[in-house]
Amino acid sequence: MLQKRILTGVLLAAVLLGTVQVFSLAAPDLSWPAQEGTNLLKNPGFEGITCRPGSEPGWCLDNWSNNANHDGTFHDNIFTPQGWITWWRKGGDYGQPEVKTIPNVAPFTGELPRIRSGNYALMLFNFYRLQDTGVYQLVTGLEPGATVQFSAYSHGWSCNSDEHLGYSCGDEWNQWFNVGIEPNGVADPFSPTIIWSADQLVPDHYTLVGPVTAQVGEGGSVCVFLRSQTKWGFKYQDAYWDDTSLVVTAPGTPPTNTPPPPPPTATPGPSPTPRATPTPRPDGATVHIVEEGDTLFGIALMYGVDTDQIRELNAGSLGPNDLISIGQALVISLPSETPTPTPLPAPPTPEPTLATGEVAGGASICVLAYHDRSGDTFRDEETEELLPNAEFTVADASGVVDRYTSDGINEPYCFTGLTPGAYRV
Repeated sequence: MLQKRILTGVLLAAVLLGTVQVFSLAAPDLSWPAQEGTNLLKNPGFEGITCRPGSEPGWCLDNWSNNANHDGTFHDNIFTPQGWITWWRKGGDYGQPEVKTIPNVAPFTGELPRIRSGNYALMLFNFYRLQDTGVYQLVTGLEPGATVQFSAYSHGWSCNSDEHLGYSCGDEWNQWFNVGIEPNGVADPFSPTIIWSADQLVPDHYTLVGPVTAQVGEGGSVCVFLRSQTKWGFKYQDAYWDDTSLVVTAPGTPPTNTPPPPPPTATPGPSPTPRATPTPRPDGATVHIVEEGDTLFGIALMYGVDTDQIRELNAGSLGPNDLISIGQALVISLPSETPTPTPLPAPPTPEPTLATGEVAGGASICVLAYHDRSGDTFRDEETEELLPNAEFTVADASGVVDRYTSDGINEPYCFTGLTPGAYRV
């Protein structure tokens, strides 16, 4: 794919809905410096954090991940640089991008260099689809009230013809770039609280995008975003990023001696809506109608069957990565294959005092999802970030009792008010 497209990358797309946008058409200026100060970002130049053994000096093999995506999915054509999360707009004419951490070798060198400094840069691209995509990073441990400034170098290739291979052509307003800061650490690229830089047109040559400034919220965290968009679905729509920077430009207000308010009282989450008992088909097969929030794993857990059984019985109707849709009828079991639920182990005898993980009035189970880069099942908070959009289901012998979807910020999350006993998560 890389050899065929030669100089490719991704650009993000957005449909203009009757509004007039003001663009900054910046001339190429490779000497314009980014802001000074200690860079607070992990892997700001996409050079890598951990490298595969045997990497040559200055190079970092396997400096990417296939599952560092905002919806928690795995994609074999997305290679997100370490420390970052890939995001994109879904639905309509928008398409999932391909993402590459590209090295400073041919075909990314020459008269249109795609790497600004070091040995690596970030490239995002797709074909004939609108794009609105980029990467983001959550930064924690900041001083509340401090002023931070974010910028990055970028350029794009937007063209609907093979005659200008590597150079932008056609509608010069098709592609634009932004950087943004969410001052409270909300890892949502579509949040209305993000402070975005002005739209910039930066074809073919690296130019500084931004900077944009924001004041750190009370939680001491911010989330920074890279974003590119397109107006049309051209054949070539590439975006290149390098040399990102987040620095503190002004300290926060010193804290007063006012005592902090008491911690809030934990409130159990709402009880799940009861699910209707499935009615067998005339041939005796058990069928489940997909509802909002259902996943293949959750449905298998609900009926006490293996996910492989549901895959085999619905081989022609499941989408990629076990994709299902609301209203879809899934065969759970056939008359001759009625599943026998595996009995859960007997609940342990409760101790006279509260055990760890319990709260007054019931038990609790705490969960979180994180990127296990080392594969050792132990989380390193410095290098293994929390992941959003992971769906957790807690079930006992009677079925599902509660659900939770992670946001990558407020975990661990605790299911409280549970009756002591045996549960599946």
